[in-house]
Amino acid sequence: MKMRLIFLLLCICFASLASAQSDSVRTVVAKQGDGIYKILRENGYEAKDYYHDFLEINKDKIQQEDQLILGETYILPSKHNVAEPEHVVVIDTVPQLCIKPDTAAFSDSVPPISVIDTAAQPMPQVKMELRIADTIKGTALKGAIFYLIAGHGGPDPGATSYVDGVMISEDEYAYDITLRLARCIEEQSGKVYMIIDDPDDGIRDGRILKIDYDEYCYPGVEISRDHTTRLVERAEAVNRLYYANKSAKYQRVVEIHIDSRSSATRVDAFFYYCHGSIKGKALAERMYNVFRQKYAKFQPNRGYFGSVDERNLLVIKKVIPPAAFMEAGNINNDRDRKRLLDHNNRQALAKWLCEALIQDYKLTNDNLQ
Repeated sequence: MKMRLIFLLLCICFASLASAQSDSVRTVVAKQGDGIYKILRENGYEAKDYYHDFLEINKDKIQQEDQLILGETYILPSKHNVAEPEHVVVIDTVPQLCIKPDTAAFSDSVPPISVIDTAAQPMPQVKMELRIADTIKGTALKGAIFYLIAGHGGPDPGATSYVDGVMISEDEYAYDITLRLARCIEEQSGKVYMIIDDPDDGIRDGRILKIDYDEYCYPGVEISRDHTTRLVERAEAVNRLYYANKSAKYQRVVEIHIDSRSSATRVDAFFYYCHGSIKGKALAERMYNVFRQKYAKFQPNRGYFGSVDERNLLVIKKVIPPAAFMEAGNINNDRDRKRLLDHNNRQALAKWLCEALIQDYKLTNDNLQ
């Protein structure tokens, strides 16, 4: 009996010790497709706040470009209190709006809305304007407001491919083109809201843009893992800002993606607009026409095989401002990838898009006068 009691006491002690160790040190085994941001998010961490802690703790098991080793065990950092970011700006309060799905489909008219509360509810503190342009070069877009949406992001990298054995993703290249477009717009005195934003990545001139998972949806909301939810969040972010800027006569949405098809399929940049959106169609057609003219000028013997079509994609269907959607090429095709890997090409895409926006803004203003 005495020996049995001692045995039970030893078991309890070992269980208590194991429990204490599991509470103080948490580990995770890297699986296929795992990255640091992905692991942190899946284990309840604010990825951008614990990234460097994770690197420091596991520095002996981190490969080049901060890559993880498949099957390796990694220690998760201890959680700490995170200070509020200093770059945040407080904005005026905006009513939280619930857009009815069946009435928000057409971009050129303001649908009826259901306001959750008659009292204005404050939005979180947010970065209102991008302000990445170093200088103002002109005023061609003064008074215009643009909501720019880089495709995918956060837990969803979008389409992927490999270059020299390194995986690249749609969201990183779409984001870089979108940032470049934002700078072009601001250089012409336009106002930009980045609906998908990455606190760590600015405009990058590299050929290989490193994949991460720390993008956020405006205004600083973690991107949902559910596909439909994250698309609705983007549309609702645009619509809240639309009402906050309702005095502006010209507001437009531009969404940028990279296509994914078989490696043998080469496609030029092509454009979509929402069914029923006259202004969205006009914007997409102007983008197409600018690209066609640029190819005729710079590659006269090549030809341009882009297109403009209507398509009821969820985000451009639900946003209130007129919207145009661009697919910049096939990430799996060697020739199309050249359009993405060379930063000069990414800059050209942004510049051409901006020219189309200037045309659209000017013609819209002329029609209003």
